[in-house]
Amino acid sequence: MGPIQNLHELLSWLGRRWQVIALITAMGVVAGLIMAMQTERVYSASAVIQVINPVIAVGDEGGSATTPDVTRRAQIIEQRLMSREALLDLADRFDLFEGVPLSTVEQVGLMRESMSISAIAAAQQGFTRDGSLSALIVSASNSDPVKAAAIANFLADSLIRESESDRQNEAQQTVDFFRAAEERLETEIAALEIEIATYSSENEGYLPAAIAIRRAEQGRMADSLLALEQEVSIRRNELAGQDTGSTRAVTQRRVAQLTDEIAQLTHQSDVLSTRMAEIQAVLEAAPVVEQQLIAMNRRMEQFQAQLTSAADRRREAELGARIEVDQQAERFELLERALVPDYPISRSRKKVALMGVIGGLMLGLMLAYAMEWLKPVMRTAQRVERDLQLRPVMSIPYAMPAVERRRRKMIWAAGLVVLIAGIATVAKLLGIF
Repeated sequence: MGPIQNLHELLSWLGRRWQVIALITAMGVVAGLIMAMQTERVYSASAVIQVINPVIAVGDEGGSATTPDVTRRAQIIEQRLMSREALLDLADRFDLFEGVPLSTVEQVGLMRESMSISAIAAAQQGFTRDGSLSALIVSASNSDPVKAAAIANFLADSLIRESESDRQNEAQQTVDFFRAAEERLETEIAALEIEIATYSSENEGYLPAAIAIRRAEQGRMADSLLALEQEVSIRRNELAGQDTGSTRAVTQRRVAQLTDEIAQLTHQSDVLSTRMAEIQAVLEAAPVVEQQLIAMNRRMEQFQAQLTSAADRRREAELGARIEVDQQAERFELLERALVPDYPISRSRKKVALMGVIGGLMLGLMLAYAMEWLKPVMRTAQRVERDLQLRPVMSIPYAMPAVERRRRKMIWAAGLVVLIAGIATVAKLLGIF
């Protein structure tokens, strides 16, 4: 059983230990005031950026199709705005750490914790998400509400400016890329045309038209050669039927004539055979030349197709660039500027001071109860009868002299008044109450 079991003993305990409770409570009040004094007021301001859907959509091959989606673009811009150089420049612009002994790393860490860019996804049907956004919220925190609003607005303006600049630069870079590709292809086509013309000129005899003539010529020569061989055969048969040993002049003239004719026909046959061999060599070499020409023409067709595609994509990229310049594409628009906040988002100093009062009171009560528990004195006849099961014959209460009682009351009252006045003065100076 504890030392306090009824209302009379509770009131008696409070009457005996109120000084300890008051002292600990006062210490709690002082501690709460010190904590409240050390609690920094932090104000937060937010600017809202609306994501405007494109008025005119270009094709998948246009300039806008090469730019990243809005979510990725917002992340890229956020990374640039939260880079070390950008944050240090922002700190210098708004004098955020003037006179504060912090290193560069600590300054950047504090600024990254106090600034944020959050995205709000666009409402869509079903459960799928395509990454589209409805709005961006740019927030900044600072001990100065005016600076918090100014930083949030500066970040929002920078984000919009960076987004517009990035889209226009990317669209222009796309136009320049396809324009350069078109010029390069035109140069390669012109060079290939010269190469084809030179090669055709150097191998004119191996071209398909010339080969057709050579084949016809070879056919005619084959027929002529066959006729000559027949004539030679006829002459040789007739020569074989002559009496070469005869002394007759007619016979000798005929033999000489046949011999000359056979020699002439043989010579003509040799000439035709040589020419046919030359034509055959040309015909055998013609496929190689034809394959080379086919390869060159195939390259030409590829270059022409690439040139057509590059020209189409360049025109679409130019359309996308014009759309970006005319502000008709997807873009960011400042919907709400950050206003100077009226109230801090940090823990209230009043609550901190109140927590000190409550903590001091609870600690004083616990300490007073512990003192009572460690010194269990039976102070009343009811306590003696309850604990010892004996009824006391007589109980003489302690009576403090009136002079001593008045002196103690005056000392405690004066100390309490001074303590309350001091607490009120400190609280007023801190602006807590």
